[in-house]
Amino acid sequence: MKNRIIPFLAFFFGSICFGLLFIVIFVNATQVNCIRQPAGTYTCQLRTLFLGRFPTFNRIVQNVTDINMAENDDEHGVSYRAEFATTDGGSVPLDSTWTDYGPVSQQVTAISSQMASGADQVQYTANPPWWVLFLVGGLSLMVMFLSPLFFLRR
Repeated sequence: MKNRIIPFLAFFFGSICFGLLFIVIFVNATQVNCIRQPAGTYTCQLRTLFLGRFPTFNRIVQNVTDINMAENDDEHGVSYRAEFATTDGGSVPLDSTWTDYGPVSQQVTAISSQMASGADQVQYTANPPWWVLFLVGGLSLMVMFLSPLFFLRR
């Protein structure tokens, strides 16, 4: 009996931990709020929202002049991320993850067009990837429901 309970508990609680870990890491929204300063630059507040609702991280980027798309080309392929250009010639990433061209292009286009028009306030929200929640949640539930099958083996 002991040889059946331990694998059952390991699969059941392991799938819960695995699912929650991936959901906490990957199902986050990014909210950008930039305010134009008298010098013509922007001060941007970047917020990470868990499940698009609960604030988890907050940081401020000062002296922002524009936003650009950075490209990383390595043996795994090409990946992209949005980076703020600052007055000192540096760059600050909007998000630390490298991803596909499409989502980054949308971010850069939306934020850059507002900055180029000279808006006093620039706002943008990148919604969380809900498909990750459904995929990981569904896989975790499937493993949890199938874990009692350990009791049926001989």
